[in-house]
Amino acid sequence: MWFSISNRNPIESSMIKDLEVNPADNQAFVTYNNGARYLYTGIDEDDMFDIMFGEVKSFGKWVNKACKCDDVSSFQLCG
Repeated sequence: MWFSISNRNPIESSMIKDLEVNPADNQAFVTYNNGARYLYTGIDEDDMFDIMFGEVKSFGKWVNKACKCDDVSSFQLCG
């Protein structure tokens, strides 16, 4: 089940337009302000907990820490 974090937590971001997460599968769907869209898979459970329960103050910092690391797979989505 996907949750729209950007709707639940109105953080203004200079990098992230929309952030959705699927905690059951440790995935995040990120739409960047430039229009690029990525699916990240294999996110650490602690990072998922933090984003789900409001421990995050910056979406961009969370994406850089939780999604752009060696253990996480990323897939750019078209269209």
